[in-house]
Amino acid sequence: MKAYIYTIYYDQYSFKKIPPGFIPLANLTNRNGWFEFLPILEFLKKSKLDNDVWYGFLSPKFLDKTGYDSQVVFEFLNQFDQYSDVALFSPAWDQIAYFLNPFEQGEVWHPGLMFQSQKFLNYIRLDVDLQALVTDSTCSVYSNYIIAKKTYWDKWKVIALQFYEYVESINSQLGSMKISYGSINNQYPMKSFIQERLASLILSTNSFNVITPDQSISKPIFTRLFKDDAITRHHLIAMDTLKKLYRKNLNKDILKSYWLLRNEIKFTKP
Repeated sequence: MKAYIYTIYYDQYSFKKIPPGFIPLANLTNRNGWFEFLPILEFLKKSKLDNDVWYGFLSPKFLDKTGYDSQVVFEFLNQFDQYSDVALFSPAWDQIAYFLNPFEQGEVWHPGLMFQSQKFLNYIRLDVDLQALVTDSTCSVYSNYIIAKKTYWDKWKVIALQFYEYVESINSQLGSMKISYGSINNQYPMKSFIQERLASLILSTNSFNVITPDQSISKPIFTRLFKDDAITRHHLIAMDTLKKLYRKNLNKDILKSYWLLRNEIKFTKP
């Protein structure tokens, strides 16, 4: 098994947070507020990827957000190397289960994200209705915490180039648009939150062999949004399963069951 997993760093502080085994990738200028997006795109433009090799580009917060160190990641990839081409290490398993898709989740935290994302998809003539898109834990990921082989990154590079051109040349308003992150005083570029959801768009509209650790039992529930009890956890696990089943056969009754369970969960809007 071969894997090149990079950690993107911004300064000496973030450089020191790189776990042993991951490769440093500098982004010292953070040009135009693109964060991890631009270093990934520049790497893919300049590099020829090998088949059957894992590539990942993680933020320095990966260990803090997921609890996975490099040894856990490499062992997981090695275990399923022959049977998969995409591995997801997304935080927030509960939000992946609860929301219809990461764009709906993004709209809750960053109002306007759904509208701006749909405008981009319409511009590139990608026939996806984000209001109706259904994703589950095998095709949803946050924070660019995806490690994958060439087949995935080839598709990501295509849409990433389109998004970069769209923001930089076509829709400059989006390029300068700021939105809150966690609190009203934390302002970050809207484009950075849209770009991290491109991975979920690619995964849900293409066919990949995806692996992801099951976090539904071991990881906590985010109490800012949900009540942390056994019933909530049970409902969230069932909702993710229902979305998986719906994606396989498009049975609307299954989707109705998802919505019924969702309505049973007490949700506190942030």
